Amino acid sequence: MQRKHIDIDPHTSAKSDKDADLDLLGISVNHIANDFMDEVRTKFPDSAEEWSFFRRAEDTKIYQIEDLNKLDENGIIREKGKDTTCPIDGRQGAAYVHTLQGDEHVGPSSIMLSYTWEYTIGDIIDVLTNYCTNNNLNPKEVYVWICCLCVNQHRVIEKRRNGGVVPFKELESVFFKRVTSIGHVLAMMAPWTKPEYLFRVWCIFELFTASQTDGCKVTIEMPSKEREDFLDGVSDENHIDNLFGVLSATNVENAEASYESDRTDILHIVKTNTGYEEFNVTINTLIRKWVLRLIEDAAHLKLEGVADGEYDEDCVDFHSRVGVIFLELGEYNLAIDMYNVALEMVEKEFGCDHDKMYYPLASIAGVLTGQGKYEEALNNHAKALTIVENKWGSDDERLALILYNMGDVYRMQDEYDKAIDVLNRALAIKKEKLGQDHWKTAVILVGIANVLLGQGKNEEAKEKYQQVIPIWEKEFGSDSVEMATMMGNIAITLYNQGKYKDAMEKYNRCLAIYEKVYGIYHAETIRTRNNIEILKNKI
Repeated sequence: MQRKHIDIDPHTSAKSDKDADLDLLGISVNHIANDFMDEVRTKFPDSAEEWSFFRRAEDTKIYQIEDLNKLDENGIIREKGKDTTCPIDGRQGAAYVHTLQGDEHVGPSSIMLSYTWEYTIGDIIDVLTNYCTNNNLNPKEVYVWICCLCVNQHRVIEKRRNGGVVPFKELESVFFKRVTSIGHVLAMMAPWTKPEYLFRVWCIFELFTASQTDGCKVTIEMPSKEREDFLDGVSDENHIDNLFGVLSATNVENAEASYESDRTDILHIVKTNTGYEEFNVTINTLIRKWVLRLIEDAAHLKLEGVADGEYDEDCVDFHSRVGVIFLELGEYNLAIDMYNVALEMVEKEFGCDHDKMYYPLASIAGVLTGQGKYEEALNNHAKALTIVENKWGSDDERLALILYNMGDVYRMQDEYDKAIDVLNRALAIKKEKLGQDHWKTAVILVGIANVLLGQGKNEEAKEKYQQVIPIWEKEFGSDSVEMATMMGNIAITLYNQGKYKDAMEKYNRCLAIYEKVYGIYHAETIRTRNNIEILKNKI
């Protein structure tokens, strides 16, 4: 419920059981998708506007369908119920839902749609119909409580005319009753890169309340076009950064409300009952689970579309790309599952020594490293190394990447001599192929600096890191995650040398970048913030 408008009937504070039942009536998905959409299409027909821009009726936003700022001009929703007697208060002017009759149109709500009035009717219908299809439900038998159609907007207008606002406590009480009585909140996210939903304080408060209510189910969905755009972008290098942005987008203190008093009251409840951090973590965790399920389901659908055991290059590529995302998110088991699909398909089609095997082997090695299974990781790296050397020779860039990753594993095992040996081999290849000042060459320098840091050679490590800074700054920009990582590494060398103020300066710069790119609850952000707290005790 986005309180863009006052979407509560002021006569809901004291009701009989019968009235309460009326207050929980919902509209069938079939009615919204057909009858209501026809009404919208009649008033907002498809049309070509200025500059030949074609506007579809489905693109009409809820606040355009019923503009409550126009006190004396009915929109579709108010017009529908203007001559109907409200069954709750017995006065003329009823909610849209109370104008309907017949089981195909109206019935007890089974889901409560949580959305914003900025969303289009087409996207809302898309989400609702897909929900029915995906769950094998008859759209004529699924009834939705949606505030624009189920709240008496005539009473809302009366309040607005009188300059009144429904007291927050009353609004909260009625809202909580609807959540608990209906027992299923369907939250709608769009666009996926920056869901408007997550920036409305009422919306995220609804989602949080539903998630904390025993027996209440929470479902998160997005329109088909957004889902397709999300999945199509899996191969995009910027996709993971966008994804991190979504997963850490919630900050209740920055969320907006149409009424500042609502925002103040909600923030007071959050701060008093749970605290801002726990609230944000709860919402971000729900969004994370939703995104992971979305990606995993898409991967399974890809696999279902392939005959058992048959090699499919598109399927292999998709699972490999999804594996990268899961690995970056720290979901190691899911990453292994994705990479294993690719590995098994390639191995069955081409054999265990084929050059196509090197990538899934090396990728799985990366996951094993993250899991701390260093010997298994080195074993996979060794297999990939042999394949690359046999196919492309001992000076191939792919070989350099494997050597770099092996060096990282050796460093984690404190086998510094082995680490330096393979990293120097990787560095020689990168210098020959790309030159001293290429950013990929600089990556190897960072690996060597990390080893020096592990050996306690702080000054030598710092010199290596500083060599990398101008290269990465030119390639990635001064506010990039790569630069933040570099600042963090240099801060460690300064800390170890007792140069605490200099270290603090680097950490603060690092933190500012992580908060901007990853958000305040990403693991790197939290780790940096913790390091700053430790450092404060030293200064």
